[in-house]
Amino acid sequence: GGNNVATAGFTLAEMLITLGIIGIIAAITLPVLIKNYQKHVTVNCLKKEYSVISNALVTSQEENGDMTTWGVPGYVSAGYESLIPFFKNYIIKYLNVADDCGLDCKKQKGILRYRLNGKDYTSWNSPDLYVAYLKDGSIIALQADNDSVVYGLVRIYIDINGDKGPNVFGKDVFTIRLDTINSAIRLSGVDAIKRLKNRDYALGNCRECCSKTAGNYSGDFCSGLIQYDGWKISKDYPW
Repeated sequence: GGNNVATAGFTLAEMLITLGIIGIIAAITLPVLIKNYQKHVTVNCLKKEYSVISNALVTSQEENGDMTTWGVPGYVSAGYESLIPFFKNYIIKYLNVADDCGLDCKKQKGILRYRLNGKDYTSWNSPDLYVAYLKDGSIIALQADNDSVVYGLVRIYIDINGDKGPNVFGKDVFTIRLDTINSAIRLSGVDAIKRLKNRDYALGNCRECCSKTAGNYSGDFCSGLIQYDGWKISKDYPW
């Protein structure tokens, strides 16, 4: 008589169990992989934009003299309009701009950018913010500021993916600090960390800290924290 050969195979129940296990593993690992990828893209975009703006300011100084001679307008007394020639001549002129939207940018009406604490937010449709859309898809907003004594600072806010979400400081919106008084451009917060020799300070509850419990400028220091950590988003970063 012939020999009976048993055929190897999976029953329907076994296949469903296997697929269920694969589904569980995917549900656990995929969000982590997606988040890590998002962090990687964010850091690369921030690093690139910082390089682009830094190089633009180097070129500007070659043509206009050292930034210590530029003279940031004190717009409180001179009015917001005094900012226009300053931003145009020293910064905007040296960037690849697709749309020079200027002060009180109408294209920004109704678009809100939220602080990392989730409570405070800002609109770039503002008379004291000079907005420009760059050809690489990012958007910058320039704001003159002072060090409590003299105007000499410019906050360069940059949204690395334009008007697309999440529009949150520390996630796709970052802050560069142009200090014309000391001729320096830094990602906001890195100087404070180095001065205090305390990285944890940037993760604390100060007004600009990279923390969800920080003040009404929360998220500004996230830029400097990424730079200080060697251009990476560390495990304790409040992503």
